[in-house]
Amino acid sequence: MTKLKAGVIGAGGMGATHARGWARAEGFELVAVADVDFPKAEALAEKYGAQAFGSVEALLSSGVEAVSVCLPSVLHRSITEEALQMGCHVLCEKPMALSVADCDAMIEAARIAGRRLSVAQVVRFFPEFANAHHVVQSGGVGMPAVVRTRRGGGFPGWSSWFGDESQSGGILLDLAVHDIDWLLWTFGPVERVYAKGLTERGFERLDHALITMRHTSGTISHTEVTWADPKGGGATFEIAGDAGLLAHDSRKEVSLSFRTETRTGNGRPLIPSDDPYDKQIAAFAHAILSGGPLAVTGEEGRSAIAVAAAARESLKTGRAITL
Repeated sequence: MTKLKAGVIGAGGMGATHARGWARAEGFELVAVADVDFPKAEALAEKYGAQAFGSVEALLSSGVEAVSVCLPSVLHRSITEEALQMGCHVLCEKPMALSVADCDAMIEAARIAGRRLSVAQVVRFFPEFANAHHVVQSGGVGMPAVVRTRRGGGFPGWSSWFGDESQSGGILLDLAVHDIDWLLWTFGPVERVYAKGLTERGFERLDHALITMRHTSGTISHTEVTWADPKGGGATFEIAGDAGLLAHDSRKEVSLSFRTETRTGNGRPLIPSDDPYDKQIAAFAHAILSGGPLAVTGEEGRSAIAVAAAARESLKTGRAITL
């Protein structure tokens, strides 16, 4: 079977992760990598036998049929629209965009182009979070009442644009969107949001936020996100229902420990098929090939942005926001 051609736009950390996933995805071959830092694109492309490009336009004109958009969040809308208009299916890194209006424009562009648009909300593919979702959906904790999540670590200092809220959306859109998406997926729509945090206090490279959400189902969820934990905060959740309690703490529970001549530590499974980042690429590739449902739709990406934007408005105004 002739494989479809995939490309990656952005050769940074997430671009490298997506490149690996496309190289492993059934039915696809990674043929192109683009970055304005051309030597970076060359280095990543060479690793997979792909072609390097110094511009998005050149990559999109090369015949690719699906792309990952792995650029600063402020560029997600424009590059996604450009790729869709060129006939590509698009997997856009989270956050989908920096406003609901931008998300709407991306969804409309996909509809007009007749192409698939998905958002890389990878937390859905982490085994602990995926399993907890299925336990809740199957009634394993009864009627969910209160949910708590926590995620974070130190400031993501590998790229300076994270500290510019106009480019990244700050901690609420860049980091909290992970748990917001999972909470919406697992517990349903949110109708009211209240948030507090450090965002407006002027701390350089330091942020922390607490978000309380009321779901239409009646479930209350509390999300804590931090860029103020230099030791690494990990990810946790606790789900309390009228039939049980379900909890996970990545700081205490590890799925794998390993020791080699050069490395010792704990981490995710090393089998490629178990890697959540590879799984999300594989799921998108399968949806394109089969015409089946997307693991994460553009509309779901939009819903997470709507809640995150409401949390940002609440934090800045001091008021609870009704969606």
